[in-house]
Amino acid sequence: MEHAPLLVDRRTAARILGLSLRTLDYLISSDELKPRRIGRRVLLEYRSLQAFARRDHPTKANAKGRSITNAN
Repeated sequence: MEHAPLLVDRRTAARILGLSLRTLDYLISSDELKPRRIGRRVLLEYRSLQAFARRDHPTKANAKGRSITNAN
């Protein structure tokens, strides 16, 4: 039986969540995801990625009050 890794790097985390690296970095900087730092490496818990994927994430409104997905 194969086990999921406990920690993954940023690039792998972005791939798991189907996000760009830039979006993942935004989620980290806005405290949506909590990284672990080991030396210079930034790692994320696989379990926290699963929990993040299960949560609801409402869209944010732009400056005109429209949701980003319906901005056109």
